[in-house]
Amino acid sequence: MFHQLHPKAMENNFIHSASLGKNEWWRYILTILTTVFTIVLTNLLIRKLLPTIKKLFPDSDFGKDLGTYSLVLLVFGMALFAFLVAARKFHHRPIMSFISEDRKFRFKYYFLGFISWASLLFIGNLITDFGSFKAFIQNFNLAEFSFLLLIGFISIGIQSFFEEIVIRGYFLQGLHLCIRNILILILLNALIFAILHLGYGIGSFLSSWLFGIAFTIIVILQKRIEFVSGAHNANNLLLALVFLDLSDVSKEEFSWSINWTEFSLHIAALLLLIGLVYRFLSKKE
Repeated sequence: MFHQLHPKAMENNFIHSASLGKNEWWRYILTILTTVFTIVLTNLLIRKLLPTIKKLFPDSDFGKDLGTYSLVLLVFGMALFAFLVAARKFHHRPIMSFISEDRKFRFKYYFLGFISWASLLFIGNLITDFGSFKAFIQNFNLAEFSFLLLIGFISIGIQSFFEEIVIRGYFLQGLHLCIRNILILILLNALIFAILHLGYGIGSFLSSWLFGIAFTIIVILQKRIEFVSGAHNANNLLLALVFLDLSDVSKEEFSWSINWTEFSLHIAALLLLIGLVYRFLSKKE
């Protein structure tokens, strides 16, 4: 495994793709600012129109979740579009070079990532949070669940793909221009991802950092982001549909506590995922 992460093995592959375009510092600043501005502007428009938007959805838990997924789709759909246009314009690179070494999107890897991580995550959450699953079963409505599953798969899929193409595509390739040590590159790239999740508490920060480390390793092994994009979608979608109330999560205060059982199972699941990819799904030199 480690020979595949050696700097000598990095030439002419996915994380070296930044060399295909232009990379002056201001190009990165403009791409990031364009994306952030689009997110801020979209959120401001949503906030202004929120009373009207709420009337479009049923006054129920189903309507609340449907509205949330719809807003996620709008915000991150706009963010993804803005990023792709800006990155192509400012860096003069093919958009697909941010996604895979061969510049093709392989849905096979996406769905393998989705199914693999969904299975591991579901088992772990059954162990640590069976009460939420029990409540989910008691309130289960097939029609509502099926509709939320479809809308959630699309909206959270776009949200998670946006994060992956920016963090483990754009940032990873850009950082590789000045950081050749693969271990430092992995840790720093994962740290950027973790900082974005710091607001939920120290436990979330550490879990996100490990999540980022594992997913960056997988990207380097596979030289593409489809697998981790699918896994990221499964992570957010399964938690949102079954184990978490999205409105409660947004109201959570910062916590210094760590659930060590959940944390340990999280580490075990990530190690299993890396092992699965290395054994069966990595791109051999």
